[in-house]
Amino acid sequence: MWALAKSPSARSQLRRILARRSAPPLPPAPDGPDFIDVRTLLETLTVEELSRTAEEYFQKHPEIDAFVAKPFNNVTDAPDLLIAFSQIVAGLKPSYGSTILDFGAGTCWATRLLTQMGNAVIALDVSPTALEFGREMFRRLPIAGHHLPPSFLVFDGHRIDLPDASVDRIVCLNAFHHVPNAAEVLKEMARVLRPGGIAGFSEPGEGHSRSEQAQYEMRHYNVVENDIVIDDIERWAHEAGFSRLELAVFDTLSYRLNWRDYQDLIDGGISAHDYVDYLRPAARNRRAFFLYKEGMAVPDSREASGLNGVVRATLDSTHASPGGEFTGEVEVVNTGANAWLPSNAPFAPVLVGVQVLARDGTLLTREFTRIWLPHGMAPGESVRIRFSFPAPPAGEYRLAFDLVSEMVCWFSENGAEPALVDVSVGRADR
Repeated sequence: MWALAKSPSARSQLRRILARRSAPPLPPAPDGPDFIDVRTLLETLTVEELSRTAEEYFQKHPEIDAFVAKPFNNVTDAPDLLIAFSQIVAGLKPSYGSTILDFGAGTCWATRLLTQMGNAVIALDVSPTALEFGREMFRRLPIAGHHLPPSFLVFDGHRIDLPDASVDRIVCLNAFHHVPNAAEVLKEMARVLRPGGIAGFSEPGEGHSRSEQAQYEMRHYNVVENDIVIDDIERWAHEAGFSRLELAVFDTLSYRLNWRDYQDLIDGGISAHDYVDYLRPAARNRRAFFLYKEGMAVPDSREASGLNGVVRATLDSTHASPGGEFTGEVEVVNTGANAWLPSNAPFAPVLVGVQVLARDGTLLTREFTRIWLPHGMAPGESVRIRFSFPAPPAGEYRLAFDLVSEMVCWFSENGAEPALVDVSVGRADR
């Protein structure tokens, strides 16, 4: 009876959508003369040999401009690459300054975007040439603002050359279906992830090894174009130490409706059911999934939520001469749920920030000076620090001592009360 309730516009659009998005015809049947069964490659070539074929692939494609421009090198692929990237990163929910392993980074376009977002990124690939292309991209397109340069790591196909529990997240975009020893690699991913870490994947969907492009790549380059079988992935992931697997369904094309059908979708009507039909081809043609490692990540100052503290400031004198300095002591207490990274940390260090206000409370400068903490601080920990800093120009001021996690937030934004001290800076004799 649902079919009788469908509006004409919804039915006509659904037909257009399904016609546009119908799965492409499969390549020749397995007994065809040119068909390559991916299992044959896996059975006849070693991991080392397949790693060499991946390196040879990039050596045979020296057109570096196209690689450097990725994902913006053509209007056809860019939307899919960017939407898949955004969906995986959104699902990973990395904190500012997270250590992220870009597995199968290739020429490192995702590495660059993750670095620009403020993460410490490790680009990993079996091809040294691909990673060199990535270095060239960073030289041509430098990152804006504060960041850590990424590191580039050649993968031998077996062991990721990183310590246990050393990365917060793993991103794998259209690379895992090239891995010949998937179960072994998943164990390595679980090993290098910290407790509570997540690995996110976006891979080709059903029947990929039979697609025309996959057949072409295997025929000409001996590149593995495997099928992602979720039953196998889930079994291997549990054996590796992951606690669960979640699949994500999304599409790179928006679902278009007139206003009446849009309202019907919101109300849960037939348009909502049509939307499910619309998503089925997207679910069939992509395997996007997340693997979660057991345990719980310890929150720290890279996350704004959970940051709180108390600052008490005592000045030796509230008056300073022009060109002089203020000295005194601050007592700082971590009253929040997050550990504070030390003041010399590359991302999200916690310091005492001194702001200068007029006596009526008008902010004059938020970035006047900083007072370093001697070490990182766990929740409940306190410390006393002697300080000195140059006085502002002559005038009457109010100094606000507020805690700050750099590039994350001022603690007052989370409700912490800054310590306020009125000071005066005398004018020089004329």
